[in-house]
Amino acid sequence: MDRYLPRDPRLRAALLVVGGFVLLGIVTQFVMPGSTGGSRGTPAAILFTGLCSGLVSALPACGMILIYRTLRVINFTQTALGVGGAVLTFNFIQYTPVPFPIAFLLGLVLSTLVGVVVGIVGLRFFKSSRLFYTVITIILAQLLSGLSGQFANLPFFPPQDQRTSSDQALAQNIDRLLPLQGFTFNVGDLDIRFGFAEIFSIEVAIVALVGLALFLRYTRSGVAVRALAENSERASLLGIGVGKLSILVWGLAGLLSGIGVTLNGAITIPANATTVDLTVLLSVLTAAVLAAFVNIPVAVGASVGLGILEQSFTFSYKNDEDLFNVVLFLLIAAGLLFQRRKGRSERAELTSWAGAEESRPIPKELAGISTVVWARRGLIAVGVIALVVFPFVVSTGRIVLAGVIALNAIGVMSLVVLTGWAGQVSLGQYGFITIGAVVGGALTSRANIPFWFAVPAATAVTAAVAVLVGIPALRIKGLFLLVATFGFATAVQTTIFNDKYFDWLLPDAVDRPTFFFLNFEDEKSMYFLCVASFFLAIVVVNNLRKSRTGRTLIALRENEPNVQSFGINALRTKLVAFAISGGMAGFAGAILAHHQRGITADTFPLRRNLELFVQAVFGGVSSVGGALLGSAFFQISNDLIDSQLVFILFNSSFPFLILIAYPGGLISMVMAGRDSVLRIIAQRRQIVVPSLFADYDATALERRLIPLGDPLTNSGLAALPTNERFVMESDLYQGKGERIIDKLGPTRESDETVAIGAAARSMADEGEL
Repeated sequence: MDRYLPRDPRLRAALLVVGGFVLLGIVTQFVMPGSTGGSRGTPAAILFTGLCSGLVSALPACGMILIYRTLRVINFTQTALGVGGAVLTFNFIQYTPVPFPIAFLLGLVLSTLVGVVVGIVGLRFFKSSRLFYTVITIILAQLLSGLSGQFANLPFFPPQDQRTSSDQALAQNIDRLLPLQGFTFNVGDLDIRFGFAEIFSIEVAIVALVGLALFLRYTRSGVAVRALAENSERASLLGIGVGKLSILVWGLAGLLSGIGVTLNGAITIPANATTVDLTVLLSVLTAAVLAAFVNIPVAVGASVGLGILEQSFTFSYKNDEDLFNVVLFLLIAAGLLFQRRKGRSERAELTSWAGAEESRPIPKELAGISTVVWARRGLIAVGVIALVVFPFVVSTGRIVLAGVIALNAIGVMSLVVLTGWAGQVSLGQYGFITIGAVVGGALTSRANIPFWFAVPAATAVTAAVAVLVGIPALRIKGLFLLVATFGFATAVQTTIFNDKYFDWLLPDAVDRPTFFFLNFEDEKSMYFLCVASFFLAIVVVNNLRKSRTGRTLIALRENEPNVQSFGINALRTKLVAFAISGGMAGFAGAILAHHQRGITADTFPLRRNLELFVQAVFGGVSSVGGALLGSAFFQISNDLIDSQLVFILFNSSFPFLILIAYPGGLISMVMAGRDSVLRIIAQRRQIVVPSLFADYDATALERRLIPLGDPLTNSGLAALPTNERFVMESDLYQGKGERIIDKLGPTRESDETVAIGAAARSMADEGEL
């Protein structure tokens, strides 16, 4: 289709936008059924509502495109950047006499500052992999979601416990908080009242979009940003301050997000603007995808079109609003599949995950040493004993938590196969866990199939679904695969729990399994079943890593063309990775459904898809041990930390700091400590182990060696008192540490001292010294 479009990019964008709106008009007026009992088509008032919401969402979509064009990063913090400003704005107008225009400007200043701070932090990852940088934005989005709500607790706002129900009701009725309360109007025949919020939103959105266009075209900074977007390396060679410009772009992204999020709360309710809604982020991502992440005018048109389509869909199908997320997923998949990327500057997003190094085994030179062997056996024994004794010494709640950690670690391990080895990033892995849980629970509760047959069946079904998802995903690589899988996860999480469509599948209650005389209704027994399942998954993953398939997956991640030159079918191998990964996730989900004795939407929230991926990257996405560490860290901190704010801050800031120091994750930090111990053993035994010193400076190696042992305290110089350690009998010294040559009188110098001094002066005069 690309060849039938004009070559001029402006004309092409105009044709795409016009064609899209023509198709949208046909769909909304002739395809949509409209309200029940009414005429077919969407009323003008609904279209106007969609126009307002579309223009508002176009602003964060433009910010996302700016970040991508300049940094080649998909910014998952885009909607989170403006939440703090929206919280500040609505609290000002509700609890203080500050007028709305001033409060709105203060909120925009805060959103811009948040963007600048994120940009400064991002300088640390400026030269990192674009995928790794994108993961950092996911972590920062979680951090901002926890921090933004704290702006409501500033000293000039009333405390939360002093806010009454009337205050909350007032916050819902936003029109009473805005200027021109009596100004209302209708659009069309439908009885929907519009007012200041809609007019103000349209005007501000248009002014912001026009201002952005003028800035990029006619200012020096704007031209520099455009140059950076075309080729960052060439812009740097021309003397353009790439780092400062990236901070400027982040500030613009924060400003656009602040405007969009605040206005969204103004035309709906403030609650929609004061929390990070992942479905809103999906709408912004969809508009950016339809614009190929490069074309701002197309992004504006796509946002307006999506806003109108969503309002029309909601009006026509009031009981099926969640299905619109499926529409967004299909639009994302179609938009990514039919786009063609050209140019060297756009190849950065087409890379697979290579941001985490694989954990090295113990060097073969030290593997047979008794100290290493017994230390390893001791650690394994301690771990096994701890696992066995644990359920008998802790409370029931801790036992349940341990089972969840084991099952969650299986889900993280599925990302080790898909992302760590095959290089295919995914934000939809918890969607596969959800499918496995629903299918496994339905087979045992509705079909009365025994647990021991239902779990393998659910594993196979989930693996088949993963292959279906993987077929189009193989044409979508790198950063764009994150967007596609996130859309898939959103579609799954928001539709599979809809009783209207899946009431025949969703189980009301799920019973614990039994096996001969064993009854897993007891929490201790279920704990051991979860741990056994975890070890079974470890055996499968380790054997896969040692097999030809595992080695081929890693080779494909590193150099796909080279592997294909040996006659290996890359498509089939990647689909195997999707099947194994999806099957493992479904396996964990099926057991989790029985562990929790039921399936609810609260057990499988959408945010868990992002959290699972962060756990994998934080723990070490290429290591089985990293999967366990990442899962255990987040689950244990969730159980130990009572405050939701402290939990969000800790679970976001600590992984962020660890990834700065150790991009390979927590497992790389553990492996660094292990290697330090192995270096001590190698030095004490005088064994040459090149792999342990491969990353050391050879010229400074002697200064970095760890001492062979502790200093002796009862022999040698250390055995002498401090005032006697450096006292020696010599003709040059007299008494305890008193030099003879330091005395003023020459008569006190010995003949030997005079002779040595004369010889030294003679040699200095002749130039020999």
